[in-house]
Amino acid sequence: MKKYLLTLLLSTWGLGGFAQNINKIEYFIDADPGYGAGTDVPVTAATPITANFNVPVSSVSDGFHFLSIRAKDVSNNWSVVGTRPFYKEAISTATVPNITAMEYFIDADPGYGLATAVTVTAGSPLIQNFTASLASVADGFHFLSLRAKDANNRWSVVAVRPFYKEAVSTATVPNITAMEYFIDADPGYGLATAVTVTAGSPLTQNFTVALPNTVTDGFHFLSVRAKDVNNKWSVVAVRPFFKETVSSAIIPNIVLMEYFIDADPGFGLATNVPLTAGTPISQALTVSLGALTNGTHKLSIRVKDANNRWGIVGIRDFVVQDNIVIISNVPTQWCKLTNFNIPFTISGTFIGANIFTAQLSDINGSFTSPTNIGTLTSISAGTIVAQVPNTASLSNNYQIRVISTVPAVTNSPTKPFQLLSVCPPPCAGLLTLVNPTDNYSSGIITKEAHATTGTIEATNKVTGTAKVTYRAGKSITLNTGFKADNGVVFKTEFGGCN
Repeated sequence: MKKYLLTLLLSTWGLGGFAQNINKIEYFIDADPGYGAGTDVPVTAATPITANFNVPVSSVSDGFHFLSIRAKDVSNNWSVVGTRPFYKEAISTATVPNITAMEYFIDADPGYGLATAVTVTAGSPLIQNFTASLASVADGFHFLSLRAKDANNRWSVVAVRPFYKEAVSTATVPNITAMEYFIDADPGYGLATAVTVTAGSPLTQNFTVALPNTVTDGFHFLSVRAKDVNNKWSVVAVRPFFKETVSSAIIPNIVLMEYFIDADPGFGLATNVPLTAGTPISQALTVSLGALTNGTHKLSIRVKDANNRWGIVGIRDFVVQDNIVIISNVPTQWCKLTNFNIPFTISGTFIGANIFTAQLSDINGSFTSPTNIGTLTSISAGTIVAQVPNTASLSNNYQIRVISTVPAVTNSPTKPFQLLSVCPPPCAGLLTLVNPTDNYSSGIITKEAHATTGTIEATNKVTGTAKVTYRAGKSITLNTGFKADNGVVFKTEFGGCN
């Protein structure tokens, strides 16, 4: 049994140019059978017209052929013939033999089996990385050729890639000492607008380009070059840009916002977002996902101003899936080796011995190699008791997420997280300092203070708004009229905590 491969299985032509509707399309392969005698393509009369159709090739021999198509309008006028070449080849259903050998050569072919061997593990298909030695290759352009042999001792065709070899100087790269830019026409070396630089190599330099009135609105080219201490100029780096004069008129209010998912229904026909007219405008919205299938979709949003002009469309990709784990109220900052709660909600069905795991990203917010900081065996929403290990570095760029095992969900939304050296206060309440001897009146200490031991130890005599050091190494401020004597230990009580 053989299968056939046609390099052009689906053909699409846009046929226009008729003043009247097109009502017939036909195609033929190779020889023209005559107008009206080709294979008919069912169409609905229109102009212009786009027709998709399948071409059966079972009776066509292997090799190169030509597929031709033409159309006729309601006045019986035929179009010119559109022709596309294609190649038909019978594909064997036999098992593809393993690739067992691979070799490469540079420029001249030494013969099959005589080139430089590449170590491979037999397989089909085979992807192999290798390093080509260029020690004996002269500077200049060359060709790298590669071929493989299968278990039946048959060699493949040769894959050829050109390359250029250039000896890299081991001398110290001279410092860059000057930089200049120009717009459009080159005024000559050293005559463009200078950029202030500090000599160095390599050199990264930020600069602001002035756009005087002599630069008209429209497309232009910004060119930059540099000069080293040997007075040699670099090649010119060129970037196109577009200049547009910004109107000083009052920006009209945004009066309408709408969104759509995937296909655009047309301006004014998408789902309306209620808003209060203004400019600029920030608007929160809830998007109905309806009966969307699982997978990646596109959310598009656009607005219209009071002059009935539509803005450009903002597009964001999103994924629809059956199961998701969402973190609720979690601390945005915490310390190491101290428990904290990560409550979460779920959507979908989790089954069996499912395990929810809280994970901490790396210090750059990536979950390529996350750190597990807590688990909970459950099939419903709950709270994970988490703890960051002492090996984690302090950073304010962490992210936290919760994943699951049955089913496996690893793309849960994340929450930002900062790792501190000292934990923050346990709640938003106030800390009340009470003098057990009643020699002084009680004072209120604000929530920025936190004593992990429940006591505050005075280290020296302070009065009024001075500070008292407590065990965690932080300090607190006493309200006016309150003081602490050296050696006196005051009892602390937390007030207002839930």
